[in-house]
Amino acid sequence: MTLTKYGALCTEVYDISKPIGGQYPDVPYYIKHLSKIGGRILEVMVGTGRLLIPLLEAGLNVEGIDASPDMLACCRKHCLERGLEPVIYQGEVENLDLPGKYNAIVVTFGSFMLLPRSAAIAALQAFARHLEPQGLIFIDLELPVEDFKTQNIVKQREPIECADGSIILMQSSSSIDLLEQLNLTLIRYEKWLNGNLIATELQRLPLHWFGRDEFISCLQENGYKNITLCANYTPDLQPTSYKDTLCFSALIP
Repeated sequence: MTLTKYGALCTEVYDISKPIGGQYPDVPYYIKHLSKIGGRILEVMVGTGRLLIPLLEAGLNVEGIDASPDMLACCRKHCLERGLEPVIYQGEVENLDLPGKYNAIVVTFGSFMLLPRSAAIAALQAFARHLEPQGLIFIDLELPVEDFKTQNIVKQREPIECADGSIILMQSSSSIDLLEQLNLTLIRYEKWLNGNLIATELQRLPLHWFGRDEFISCLQENGYKNITLCANYTPDLQPTSYKDTLCFSALIP
């Protein structure tokens, strides 16, 4: 068994459970906002292309970057099937060093929470270096409070049926470090075909959370202005619950 971040089995599960073209609240939100901006746009932690492809199909000039070769291979496959040829990079977000600058940078669906605190600050600084004057970042965060109730309990997830007739089984267990603001989940994947175990994978999934005001301070300390916040991809809706998705945007002067 291998210990991975986003390996082959994790990517396969993600692609099946979150298919391209599904109904997601962030897709219309970003199509609306980014269409007003125009210019070059970068989606960070692009994954399988779940958001990238709808943005491209909406006519936006979007590029992508991700650290996982398995995720990027899946993304390129989906793009090729649709006749799309976006610029896609492999690399770590905290070490972002891409040619040119962008009018907007997007990190959606809580992906920014995968970064440890020092890497998150480095990423904010890298984003600022890669933005044109008046360029915008969009970052969505969540609070993993529900996992506080079930930490250290092994949970069996719903089986995933694959196109080749195999089934992927998953077990997960979370632990919470309140001082480090860390929710660490270990996920065991087993892929079975005709009663035989054909692949296994162990994923370490760390999620580092920020408080609302804490993240606003991080943005301010790293040169961002005009910070706005809404809940659940709904403009003008303010967060009122820990279950809300916190949707931040901010500008580099």
